[in-house]
This record gives sequence, structure tokens and C-alpha cells, in this order.
Amino acid sequence: MAGAFAFIGCMTTIEYEEIAQRMRPRLVKLGGSFFQDDEQAADAVQEALLRLWLLRERVCDEDYAEALLIRMTKNVCVSEWRRRQKHGVMRIEETSRILSDEGQPMADDDNQRLLQEAIGTLSPQEQQLFRMRQEMGMDIPQIAAVTGLLPRSVSHVVSVARSKIVEQLKRKGIL
Repeated sequence: MAGAFAFIGCMTTIEYEEIAQRMRPRLVKLGGSFFQDDEQAADAVQEALLRLWLLRERVCDEDYAEALLIRMTKNVCVSEWRRRQKHGVMRIEETSRILSDEGQPMADDDNQRLLQEAIGTLSPQEQQLFRMRQEMGMDIPQIAAVTGLLPRSVSHVVSVARSKIVEQLKRKGIL
């Protein structure tokens, strides 16, 4: 929806409110893909919207504002996901999302630990690309742009990493 506003110098309150209202459903859906929890997703969106509000005097383009909101929402979600993981408050649904292609939920804290151990056995490149895809929610073209790899290569490495993790978890009797 480029060009709906002609930002002159900075985003006005009205322009901010219109962008926030239009983007909120998309951002909540994005947050929901991290947590499967509407309340947590809404909290992440509120945090991202607050951050945009604080930057509004420096944002002069609608497309940039929308892209910035998406990136900030992802960053808030990743930070919260990491905090939960570090403090052991990750829910079963969140852990199983990592293995979403297999659709197998994990049961308890020991399984979470085993999952992290399995991820830790991957090569550094596999870990990086897997985490960018699964934890940060980046799509294949985004990862390719950031890493300089071909999208086909990114897709292959992520697929191999996922397969290795699933195989390790199967050998340990989790899946």
C-alpha cells in the first residue's frame, strides 16, 4: 500500500495510528506463529508498536514503517522466545513448533534439553540457518539475502538440519 501517505519530515500521530491499525492483524498473526498464544502475540505487537511510536519522528516512509514494524515484532518475539528458553518457561506448543514439519509434540523439560542438545550437534552453518528459519521466523529468501547463499542452498541446509534433529530425537526415543 505504498504511497498512501506523503511523509514530510516525520510520521504524524494520525499516520502512525492508521499504519498501526492496518498492520496489527498481520503482526498478531506473526507473533502467534512464534508462541501459539494470542496474549503473548498481542504483547509482542504492543512492544513493536511502542518502539515505532518512539521512532516516529525519524520514520519518513510508509513502506519503511511497515517493514520496520514487521522486523521489530520478529525481534521482540525472538527475544521473548530466547528468554523463555533460557529460563525454562517454553511451552510444549512452542517447542513442537520447531519440529512443525514432523508435527510431533514434545512432552517435558528433558525433551526440551534433548532438543537443544540435538541442535547443538549441528555444524555452525546448519545451526545458524536452522535458527534463522525456525527461531527467528525468517523465510528462505530473507536468509539467502542475509547470508549471501543461494535460496536453494539455504533450503537444503535447513532441511538437512531438521532431518538430523528429527533422527537424533527418534534415536533417543522422543519421536
